Amino acid sequence: MDVAFMRKSFALIAKGLVEKEELLRKEPTRYPYSKTLQHGINMFLSACHQAGRIENVFQYADESAFLEHFITKPIYEWFSGWDQKAIEEMKLQEEPFYAYDAFAYRRSDHMYIPSSDCFEFLDTQDSDIMDGTDEHILYKKMIVLNQDNYCKIRKYIIENPIITIDERREMSLELADNPAAREAFQFAYEEIIDDFYRCPCCGWTMIHGKYGYNCHSTHCTDITPEFSESDKISCSNSTLFRLKKGIMRYFAAPGKLELEIAAFCDKKKIQYALWPQMDQYDVEIRFSDGELWEIDAKAYRNPIALRTKIQNKKKFSDGDYAKGFFVIPDEYVQNQRNYTAIINRILTGQNNVKCVTLRSLKMEINRKEESLYEKK
Repeated sequence: MDVAFMRKSFALIAKGLVEKEELLRKEPTRYPYSKTLQHGINMFLSACHQAGRIENVFQYADESAFLEHFITKPIYEWFSGWDQKAIEEMKLQEEPFYAYDAFAYRRSDHMYIPSSDCFEFLDTQDSDIMDGTDEHILYKKMIVLNQDNYCKIRKYIIENPIITIDERREMSLELADNPAAREAFQFAYEEIIDDFYRCPCCGWTMIHGKYGYNCHSTHCTDITPEFSESDKISCSNSTLFRLKKGIMRYFAAPGKLELEIAAFCDKKKIQYALWPQMDQYDVEIRFSDGELWEIDAKAYRNPIALRTKIQNKKKFSDGDYAKGFFVIPDEYVQNQRNYTAIINRILTGQNNVKCVTLRSLKMEINRKEESLYEKK
């Protein structure tokens, strides 16, 4: 057993939780067993056994028992009872997965919803772990499109987390001459079966169950007030579609930040491009003196997740740019003031690249514009 073994076990558990949710969506009346999840459980329990855990860990080998005991706890609590020497030798406290909160929360007696932390952790993993998830499949469908269709579909997805059947038909007709583009667009959405509330935080669906509301992100449920029946949207009178959960999480939610940057450039009358070079990065800004900035917008609430993603990528995008920025929403630093410092510490050897909040990026753009005005 080594650290790589532990990383894979957590990756399989995270992917398995998402896989279970997909299986449940397809067959709501059947309990969704995931071979991926069970594989991850077996690996984790084997590690627990080798680490000298005192209690009989194999009592949790059954999926239901494991979920009930572990899955709603912060990850560091999963290691309660481990030999401290083993934790120190493997440097587990320095591993990205160690810092995450619970990977799921309980929806009913035997059903669990993957948390935002689960999705964030999964997004930091290798493509072979992500393979088969809706967001990975959509990306493969979109990456073969031309730049115009890629941007058209991506922007539509970001701006429209819920659509009517008429809107779906209208967009499908617009893409009729490009079957691959139409297929990508239609794949992104699924029909809404249950009545729902439109989430005031992200615009997706928020459905009330036995254990409260659930949305694509636990953050939404944390800040959402109570709804009245008058706020409910019924599916009985019309056919509605929503983005699949993973696509909402990985495409639409981060995309709101990208479009906000674009809107600021529009306001300042600064030339920009969204997702240039087939999403090599998110926004390219070109100032009047020809200077280029490259922007990579990131929606990771956990700075450890973003740090891991950047480290896996090794460096910022290649290109002839003067400055590069990883940009996060302003709200992320409210509870973690050292967020950008955590990221900037690893950006060694890239003196023209740094992590900033959206507010700081706007200030950087304003300063650049002021300097250009002074030179006139």
